[in-house]
Amino acid sequence: MEPGSGWRCRPGGRLDMSHGFVRHIRRNQIARDAYEQAVRQARGRGRGRLTVTPPRPRRPDQQRYQPRRHGGDGDAGSGLPPAKARGVQLFCLEYEADDGSVTAVIVHKGDSAEEVTQRVCARTPLEPALRGALCQRVQEELHKRQGTG
Repeated sequence: MEPGSGWRCRPGGRLDMSHGFVRHIRRNQIARDAYEQAVRQARGRGRGRLTVTPPRPRRPDQQRYQPRRHGGDGDAGSGLPPAKARGVQLFCLEYEADDGSVTAVIVHKGDSAEEVTQRVCARTPLEPALRGALCQRVQEELHKRQGTG
């Protein structure tokens, strides 16, 4: 065939790729490569770390829940002496606030009602009227339990 008979050829024997078909194919290839790269990156973030060392905590200043130990030092976090130095454990006072949070304080033999009330108020602030009612109730419970023990 002669070069002038309908074939689009360039000098040097190369095909003319300026028509739209090849441009669409190339645009689709670029878009597919970008999509596959985004998927690979998303999968890479979703996987856990492959190192043997444990991950560092995300918020080191956040307090962690420590379950209460039975028979050990009851109020270790409040700066009080251990339970053995404070006497025999009488009961555990649990106060539930209006928001649903529960404050638990272990009451020992020899504790005063005012001291127990102060420990509850240190964790959950109370109005003076509620503080007085709590102190009276703790006093009743102390008399009831110390009288039998």
